[in-house]
Amino acid sequence: MPTRQGWAMLAAAVASIATGRVFGLMELFVIGVALAVALVVALLLVNRPLPRIEVRRVLRPPTVSVGEPARVDLQVTNRAGIRSPRLKLWEPVGDKGGAPMQLAPLGSGASCTAAYRVPTTRRGVLQTGPLRAERTDPLGLAVTSRWMAGADEVMVVPERVPLAFPAVGTAGRLGEHLRMKAYGHTGSEFHSQREYAPGDDLRRINWKTTARVGTLIVRETAEEGLRHCTVVLDTMADAYDDDDSFERAVTAAASAVASATAAGVNTRLVAPGIDLRGPDVAPLSLRWLATVEVGGDPVDHTAGGHTHSDGLGLVVVVTGHTGSRSATEIAAKIAPDEVLLTVATSRPPGGGKGFAIDGTSLDRFASGWNQLVHGRSAA
Repeated sequence: MPTRQGWAMLAAAVASIATGRVFGLMELFVIGVALAVALVVALLLVNRPLPRIEVRRVLRPPTVSVGEPARVDLQVTNRAGIRSPRLKLWEPVGDKGGAPMQLAPLGSGASCTAAYRVPTTRRGVLQTGPLRAERTDPLGLAVTSRWMAGADEVMVVPERVPLAFPAVGTAGRLGEHLRMKAYGHTGSEFHSQREYAPGDDLRRINWKTTARVGTLIVRETAEEGLRHCTVVLDTMADAYDDDDSFERAVTAAASAVASATAAGVNTRLVAPGIDLRGPDVAPLSLRWLATVEVGGDPVDHTAGGHTHSDGLGLVVVVTGHTGSRSATEIAAKIAPDEVLLTVATSRPPGGGKGFAIDGTSLDRFASGWNQLVHGRSAA
């Protein structure tokens, strides 16, 4: 179709031809015809079939964390037997802009590469493409567009704060609490034998060894460790004061899942409409957390829960404040073999059941977590 200059030339051609005919000015008539012919030639040039051009898009990487660098490489190859024309390329990125590029003429079999950076300041799914090519004539009188490549997606997942996962007997208050909890679990792995002491569980007496040595002998089993971790993300709108506090909650949930899976603990992510578990819980959680939004009902973490045989467990509730509806309901359903840890991202935590961490900034969140685990603010 004609460009702005093309439409102006068309108007000038019509005016010149009409004026030349009316007033008998042959020179003006010829000029008008020449302008019209130039526009027609321009339209024919830009509407010629394009040579076969192959476009390959490479996402580096296809999945990236918030704030990390990412880019897209476009590899363009002329697969035709003739030289390609000069093209103006436009690659949409997300819904707020794109990347303009100029493609110089390529000989048969020649290739070139262009690259642009992808914005990763916010989590979510960014669509790149489809790639559009514009072709113009040398005078800029006409332009035509072609789609040259489809679309791809770059997944921007939440940032993860490095966290040390708690264990029975670590120096912090949480580790000490887990150690005390472990006393109520005999464990299943044999460790050693010793003489009976007043107060020992009679069920742990090894009668065969007792009969042989003539003294009461009890079995010692390995101390029960932390066996499973359930991370609950509260998405109810009234739990958060602003968007930033919800974004911190998403980061805290992603960090807790990453920490638990790295420690080899059976991990589960629970939120409205989602219950992720199993060997792929970490990558699946990241993909889901990349697009989660505020909204939904309170979460019941016991709906697909566990049994007492699962051993000691940690329930990490990520919410806006410790008095939120979800936090209150979950605290009321904590099992005897579970330890509750609440992360509050809108307001500093108040009183309540279990342990609480101030998540009103990511620095406070990391410091509070490590303080509970190690008894100091840094791991």
